[in-house]
Amino acid sequence: MKIRKKPFGIMISSVALVLAMQMPVSYAASLSDLKDQKSNVEGQKEQLNSEIHEKASEINSIEKKQKKLLEQITKITDKITNTNNEISIVKQEIHVAAGEIEKLKSNITALQEKIDQRNELLAERARALQANGSVGFLDVLLGANSFVEFIDRYSAVNTLMDADRQIMKEQKEDQLKLEEEKVVLENTKQELESKKAELDSLKASLDSQKKEKDNLIDKLEAQQKQATSEKKKLEVKYEDAVELSDDLNAQIAAEQQRLLEIARQQEAERKARAEAAAAAAAKERAANSNANSNARSNYSSNSYSGGGQSGGSAPSVSAGNWTKPANGTFTSPYGARVHPISGSYNFHYGIDIANGIGTPIVSAADGVVTYAGPLSTYGNVVMVTHSIDGQVFTSLYAHLSSINVGVGTQVSKGQKIAGMGSTGASTGSHLHFEIHVGTWVNQATGSVNPLNYVSL
Repeated sequence: MKIRKKPFGIMISSVALVLAMQMPVSYAASLSDLKDQKSNVEGQKEQLNSEIHEKASEINSIEKKQKKLLEQITKITDKITNTNNEISIVKQEIHVAAGEIEKLKSNITALQEKIDQRNELLAERARALQANGSVGFLDVLLGANSFVEFIDRYSAVNTLMDADRQIMKEQKEDQLKLEEEKVVLENTKQELESKKAELDSLKASLDSQKKEKDNLIDKLEAQQKQATSEKKKLEVKYEDAVELSDDLNAQIAAEQQRLLEIARQQEAERKARAEAAAAAAAKERAANSNANSNARSNYSSNSYSGGGQSGGSAPSVSAGNWTKPANGTFTSPYGARVHPISGSYNFHYGIDIANGIGTPIVSAADGVVTYAGPLSTYGNVVMVTHSIDGQVFTSLYAHLSSINVGVGTQVSKGQKIAGMGSTGASTGSHLHFEIHVGTWVNQATGSVNPLNYVSL
C-alpha cells in the first residue's frame, strides 16, 4: 500500500471512511467481512466519484460564466476606449473653439476700437456742427463767390456726406458681425460642452458597468477557487478509498488463497482417508464381503442428521466427487429462459430444485464455506469452495430459509449446510444451485451447467 503524508483533515476523513465499515480491515474475521467492507468502500468510491464529477461540472459552469463575463468586459472596455477617444477629440475641439474665441475676442477688441474711433469721429462732427451753428447744405453752396468755388464746395459737401454714410454703414456692419460671431462661437462652445457632458456621463456609466462585471468576476473566481479546493479534497479521499480498496482486494485474495489451501488440504486428507478406507475395505472383504456395504450405510446415516425436518429429507450421497444438493422437483434448467417474476428473457446461471421450506440442503462436495449470508436477489446464500483434483470450484446455494454453517467451516460432501426456502427474488420454496469454475466473482464468471457434475 502506497504511503504518503496527508493533511490532518484528510487523515480524519480516511479514518471516518474506515470506521464507517462493519469492522477495521486489520481485524477482518472472514472473507464475508472483507467482501462487505470492500462493498462499502466501493460505495464510498462511487459516491466520491459522483461528487468529483459534480464539482468538475460546477467548475466548468463557473468557467463558462467567467468567459461570458470577460467577453462582456472586453466589449465594455472597447466602448470605454472609444468614449475616451471621443472625449479627447471633443476636448481638442473645445480647445480649438476656445482659441477661436480668444482670437475673436482680440478681433472684437480691434473692431471695438474701430467702432469707438468712428463714434469719436461722428461725435467730433456733431460737436463741430453744434459749434458752428446750423449750416444748411444750400447755405454752404450759395455762399460760394464763384462757380469754381461752388463746384469745390459741392464736391466737399458730397464727400463729407459720403464719408458719414460710409462710417455709419461700416459701424452697423461691424456691430452685426460682432454679434453674429459671438452667437456662433457661444453656440459652438455650448454644443461642445454638452457633447462632453454626454460623453462623461457615458464613460461614468461604462465605468460602473465594468466595475460591476469585475465584482462578478471576483465572486466567480472565489467560487472557482472554493470548488477547486473541494474537488481536490474529494480526489484525495477518492485516492484513499482506492488504496483501501486495493488493500482489501489483496486481503480478499489472500483470504481466498487461505481457504483454497484449506480445501486442498481437505481434499488430500479425504483422499488419504479414502485410500486408507479402501485398504481397510480390501482386508475386510477377505474376511467379510458385507463389511464395506455396512460401513457405507453407517457413513450415510451419520452424514445427514436432521433429515426428518419438515419439507423433505436429505438426499442420498452419490459416489465420486459430487452429489446432488437437495431432494425435490427439478423445475428450471441451466441456460436461457423467461424469468418467472419479470417475464423478461434472460440467462439462468444455475438449476432450480423445488421442495418444502426447511428441506435439508447439503454440500455438493468437500470444501470450505467462503460465504454465508444475504446476497442481493439471491436472498440467503451459502458458497462453498472446493479443490478437486487440483481444480478449484465454487458451489452456490440460494433462497435459503436457514443457514447452518459459517465462513471458514470445513464441510464434507453430503453434510447439511442449510434449509430450503424462498428468500430474495423467489416465487416459492426452492433451491437455486450454481457451480462456478474458480472462486465466485459474479453469477456469469466461470458459470457452468451443474448437471455436468451432479445427477438428479
